[in-house]
Amino acid sequence: MPFDTTLSACVGTDCQLCPVRTCMARRGSADAAAAWSSILAPRMAAMPGAAALHRAGDKMKAVFSVRGGCIKAYTIDADGNERIRGFYLPGDLVGLDGFGGGVCLSTAAAVVPSQVCVVPVCELRKLMQRWPSVSLSLMEQTSRELGVALAMSGDYSAEQRLAAFLLHMRDRLAVGGAMRLPMAQRDVGSYLRLATETVCRTLKSMERRGWLSLSDKNIRILDEAGLHELADVVGIFHAPAGLSKAA
Repeated sequence: MPFDTTLSACVGTDCQLCPVRTCMARRGSADAAAAWSSILAPRMAAMPGAAALHRAGDKMKAVFSVRGGCIKAYTIDADGNERIRGFYLPGDLVGLDGFGGGVCLSTAAAVVPSQVCVVPVCELRKLMQRWPSVSLSLMEQTSRELGVALAMSGDYSAEQRLAAFLLHMRDRLAVGGAMRLPMAQRDVGSYLRLATETVCRTLKSMERRGWLSLSDKNIRILDEAGLHELADVVGIFHAPAGLSKAA
């Protein structure tokens, strides 16, 4: 059963207390941010294995602003295999791929205990008409998602795909040292179109080369230049100026 988006709006959402600085309610002018906050439904917890936020084929009633945790969007192929289309972290909006057609193109569910804020589509459309800056912000996120999706769909090696993914997640999680990936290796493999065993083997190979260290889901990047040398061809980003491969 899809996530319930009909809870009473009497439970307020204080966006000024939200720690997610990249949320739409924290961008743009104060008036636009206040208008965005006013259409949010109450915060609700989403647990892995619980009801999906929405399912592929559902009529689109809302998008979801991620407040905490991680949400994955996926489809199921003819053989019953889960095919992950993307991961959404705090500050992201889930469901924009189905916004134009009014039908959800994928199923969205939590991979770790997560929180989302519900944004009713009917209210969002009104807000976009009133505040062009909201439309611009939605277009910017859609553009970023498209750029990553197109880059990751290229004909790259397992090492190149995984290096790009790790650097991308490091930047998204905004961590300087070790990062803990919220998703399992099988989810990473599904997203990168790699077997789980290939993901595990490639990570171990990177560790042996001294590029990173592994401990459960914790990953510490030791040689950023080495990973960038692999990842730059994917085209998601470029190595920082002055970054050179360690001797």
